[in-house]
Amino acid sequence: MSVAIKTGISLRTLLYSLVIGIALVNFLGASWVSVEATRSYLNDQMKSHAQDAATSVGLSISPYMDEENLMIAETMIVAIFDSGYYQKVTLTDVDDKIIMSRENNKVIDGVPSWFIKIFELTPPIMSSEVNNGWNLGGTLSFQSHVGLSYIKLWQRAINNFLSSLLIALISCFAAHYILRSVLNPLAQVEAQAIAVSRKSFTFISKIPKTRELKTVINAMNTMVSNIQASFDLVSTQANKLTNELYIDDLTQLGNRRAFQGQFKAANNEIQPDDFTTLGLVQLHSLQSINTELGYKAGDDYVRQAAQLLTEQLNSFSGAKVYRVNGGSFFFTINSVGEDVIKFCQHINNEFSVLNSQYYEEGFGKLVAITYNSSEALSDLLAKLDTLLTQENSATSLGQVYNDKSNITAQTAHGLHQWSNIIDELVQSKHIEFTFQPVISRTDDSTDSDSTESEDVLYYELFSQFLNNDEVVANNQLYAMAERTKKSQELDKLVLNKLATLTTLSLECKVAINLTHQSLHSSEFRHWLVSFIKQHKTKLPRLVFEINEEAILAGIDSSIDFIQSVKSLGIEVCIDRFGSSFTSFKYLKGLDVDYLKIDGAYIHELELNLENKHFIQAVTLIGHGLGVKILTSHVDSSATKLLLLEAHCDGLQGNYIQKTLPLQRKDTERGCIYSPIKLS
Repeated sequence: MSVAIKTGISLRTLLYSLVIGIALVNFLGASWVSVEATRSYLNDQMKSHAQDAATSVGLSISPYMDEENLMIAETMIVAIFDSGYYQKVTLTDVDDKIIMSRENNKVIDGVPSWFIKIFELTPPIMSSEVNNGWNLGGTLSFQSHVGLSYIKLWQRAINNFLSSLLIALISCFAAHYILRSVLNPLAQVEAQAIAVSRKSFTFISKIPKTRELKTVINAMNTMVSNIQASFDLVSTQANKLTNELYIDDLTQLGNRRAFQGQFKAANNEIQPDDFTTLGLVQLHSLQSINTELGYKAGDDYVRQAAQLLTEQLNSFSGAKVYRVNGGSFFFTINSVGEDVIKFCQHINNEFSVLNSQYYEEGFGKLVAITYNSSEALSDLLAKLDTLLTQENSATSLGQVYNDKSNITAQTAHGLHQWSNIIDELVQSKHIEFTFQPVISRTDDSTDSDSTESEDVLYYELFSQFLNNDEVVANNQLYAMAERTKKSQELDKLVLNKLATLTTLSLECKVAINLTHQSLHSSEFRHWLVSFIKQHKTKLPRLVFEINEEAILAGIDSSIDFIQSVKSLGIEVCIDRFGSSFTSFKYLKGLDVDYLKIDGAYIHELELNLENKHFIQAVTLIGHGLGVKILTSHVDSSATKLLLLEAHCDGLQGNYIQKTLPLQRKDTERGCIYSPIKLS
């Protein structure tokens, strides 16, 4: 579900533009009509004024039109003309010969010249015959002066302008309040629609009195309420299913099923030269506590151990702990070396401090081993069981590993050495990429036998860092980068390298993984905005995959980060969704595009069909929010078929295509080289 947000011209702008435009047209039109009417009136008035003057003066000078008294007639004409109300006066004889003529200056004070040019006054010349006795003595002509008329016209224009402006302003204010009463509820509806598109369910509490708007808002509130109710119902069902299948009731940690599924999924992801730590904690005194002090005391004993392990493992990014049965706990740490040794020693020391007469066989014991992807889980568990039987094997000679040969020169580094290695990697900028596609599926038919058309949704890139021409184990590198607060530098290095690649088409969509530290860093966010704007023409379309645990570490800062990158046109995927066994309700408010289900639910799905119910629940939740559901670890045709039946939107795994080095463009796709297996 995609929603175009804040694009185009708003209804508020259009309506206000319309109201202001109408008010402006009315204002200018009224002003123009009023001034034109006044101008016409003044022209008529000057015509009448000139005609009256010509007639009355003509009658007055009739007795003096002979040659002896002509001077008296001229004097009378000049006396009238000098009043200043006339522009021109002319007295002619019967032969049209000018006897006298006077004309005033046309300069008009107090009226702008532009106004005079626009509203020109044209006073006519009005004439009257003058008799000399019974004979025609001549013609007297008067033309009124426009100065006074222009002053009156200008004053009338100003008064009309001010009155029209006042009326227009009052009308606009009235229209503003009317429009606001209409547009504010519509703005609330828009904000509500945007919030729903961003997976946040908000309600409009202030209901307008307008009937139509009240109906719309009540309908929207009802729709959002139904969506939220459906989301909560499916979330509750999914959480209940998760708790039943994967959560230990007493400690709320993952159970044996969760441990086995996540162990196999994680083991498939690590590189051959990448070592990880697997630990076992055994509470040998649990049976005696249950027998002598009761099961409540035994439960408290187990919870105390679980809390101690959980709190101490928080210092390792991505570490997990599981209660597999009774007093047995497994834990995994994505690194090896001195820090893990110190951790194991510290836990055993804590157990020693907690020893008392109540714990006949001690409070507990921790053993741990290193392993890589080539070792089977059954073999690792056998080694741990053997270690438990050996006296002090867990801390002997400061080691907690049963096989010291597993610890290579690289894995034995401490924090300071890892910090230096990361600095060298950032300076050398020596990175290589591998990739794996996520294919999308669109059904051609609703029939179960319909064929599916597959296409690449996006390509996930995996980075390989080289130090002294040797590949650095990513599992340990990123774990140590988080601990040394330098994972941002690795993310920046990957993005900078991505901007220099020539093997990628700009039309291609690629995904890279972001670390916990980068997600919650405001400094990285500001750097990212600047970086994207600077390299916009060099980068392909981006998707950021973010681990669910990193999201849950700070929901508010995660929301801020996601909103920031979405404004840059970058899509967001929550990776390993479901790995934290937490409530799905945290999705509300997260404007993500994809959910990639944790591989523990996908691996050997055909053998663990109960996982299909979880996947279907996630699909219902995601599709209800407009989010596409992706799956990784698709390693067989049976798994693929089950995922298609569950209506997952994207598939990724070795059955689709194995991870390949990024080496050249695919000339057919115009994108990454990707021989996708479509069988």
